[in-house]
Amino acid sequence: MKKIFALLIVLMMGISLFAGCGGGTAPAAPTTPAQDGNQADAGGDSAGGEGEGIRVAAIFSGPINDGAWNETQYNGLRRMEGRGASISFVENISDADSVEVMRAFAAEGFDLIFLTTNGYQDLCFPLTGDFPDTMFIQLNGTIISDNFISVRVPNEEQGFLAGIIAALYTQTGTVGFVGGQDITPIIIGSLGFQQGVDYVNEHFGTNVTAVRINTGNFHDANQAKETAISMIEAGADVVVPMADAAGVGVVEAVQERGVMTVGTGPGHAIMAPESVIATIMRDNAYVYDAVWEMFVSGNWPTEVEAHGVARGVVYAVGWLDHVDSEIIDRLAQVMDSMRAGEIYIDRGL
Repeated sequence: MKKIFALLIVLMMGISLFAGCGGGTAPAAPTTPAQDGNQADAGGDSAGGEGEGIRVAAIFSGPINDGAWNETQYNGLRRMEGRGASISFVENISDADSVEVMRAFAAEGFDLIFLTTNGYQDLCFPLTGDFPDTMFIQLNGTIISDNFISVRVPNEEQGFLAGIIAALYTQTGTVGFVGGQDITPIIIGSLGFQQGVDYVNEHFGTNVTAVRINTGNFHDANQAKETAISMIEAGADVVVPMADAAGVGVVEAVQERGVMTVGTGPGHAIMAPESVIATIMRDNAYVYDAVWEMFVSGNWPTEVEAHGVARGVVYAVGWLDHVDSEIIDRLAQVMDSMRAGEIYIDRGL
């Protein structure tokens, strides 16, 4: 009880600091890599104050500067602020603590509350009926109700494309995948990575082996680093993270050991600009844009919709200059086939 009480005090202080003042003392908005040459501005374009009076909150499972999952969501939240909404957020909230944080935001009268990891769903959903005037947005959830909407960002697509690049680039014939917490999005991201490697083997005549390990958490960068180092020592020359904040450890490992990675968030290429072949963005800011349009139009989906390659949410950016143009062309062909519905990625569910 002491833990929850302290958490609520911190949350209510945060609401007082952030709500209605554009995040108050929140860190400056991180920079998202440009898509097709256009900068995804975290601050939005201040579209005439259309969001005036709308209050939006987000409960982040990790830090907003994790260089990946949470950072791109934070960018989306800031874009809502740029449209005139008042925003508030909390970081590093565990699944167990998410219910009390959600309840506190809802009791404060927020219009939209983003639940930013699917680990929150089973705990938070049963209480959403107590707040019928609040719309809850669950990322990578499975439930649709009157005031609870799930949107899916297909980790399997990001994993698949990262696997394609890794398998096309490797010189040793061994590539690695380091996942974080052993939850459905990471599991299917790992499966997608394997299928990307298999696709290259089947269609381009290679014989690449993928080694995949989930460390079990999103916060222990040292553990992720040691896992990556073990893969490198076993012969992997491309090791890819999908571990949120812990992914920093993977990037450090490849940089120190002189091998390569495929970035899975906007911060990876900034950390190690010579070690990131390209970044496969799973740009949640565009998901927030889509949710905004749903909110202002009142046109909510009746089933869980995927926001991936076909909607411009998952894309490749930031190729190193020395990367063979054949690799870039082959990835573009694969993405065209994905948009056309010609490639099926098994989620294992």
